[in-house]
Amino acid sequence: MKRIHWWLVLVLFSVGVVWLDIITGPYILFPIMFVIPVYFAAWHLGRWPGIGFAFMLVGSRFVIAMTIESELMPAWAAALNACIRLLVLVGLSLLIDTLARQKRSLADRVQALEGILPICSYCKKIRRPDGTWEQIEVYIRDRSTAEFSHGLCETCAHEHYGKYYADSGH
Repeated sequence: MKRIHWWLVLVLFSVGVVWLDIITGPYILFPIMFVIPVYFAAWHLGRWPGIGFAFMLVGSRFVIAMTIESELMPAWAAALNACIRLLVLVGLSLLIDTLARQKRSLADRVQALEGILPICSYCKKIRRPDGTWEQIEVYIRDRSTAEFSHGLCETCAHEHYGKYYADSGH
C-alpha cells in the first residue's frame, strides 16, 4: 500500500476511534484502540508520524475529558491520564519504528546475497547486471560486511606448487 493510502486509512481509523469514544460515553473507553493507528503509523510511515498520531489521539481524548466528561473527572486526573497515555504511545512508536528499520535492513542484506548468481565456472568471477564481470570477493565485500583473507588449501598447493610444497616439509 502506498504511503498516502496509509495516511488516509490511519486518519479515518483514528477519527472512528475518537468518534466511538464520544458516542459510547464515559463508561466505555476506547483509548486502548489508540495503539492500532500508532503502531501502523510507526511501522509503515516512520517514527514521527507514529508520534504525531499519539499526540493527536491523546489530545483528542484529553479534549473529550475536559469538555464532554468534565463533571466526571477532575482536570488534574484527566491531565495525568493524558500524560500516561502519551508516554506509552510515544514509547510504542519508538519501539515499532526501531523494529521496522531493523526488519527492512535485514531484508535488504538478505536480498543482496540471495538468489542465483551467474558465476564463471573457471575463474569464479560473477557477472553483474550490466554484463561486466567482477571477482567474487569484490562482489561479496561490496554487498556485505564480510572481509577476505587468502590462503592456499592443500589440494591446490599440491596441484600448483607440488615441488615447492613437498620441499616445505608438509
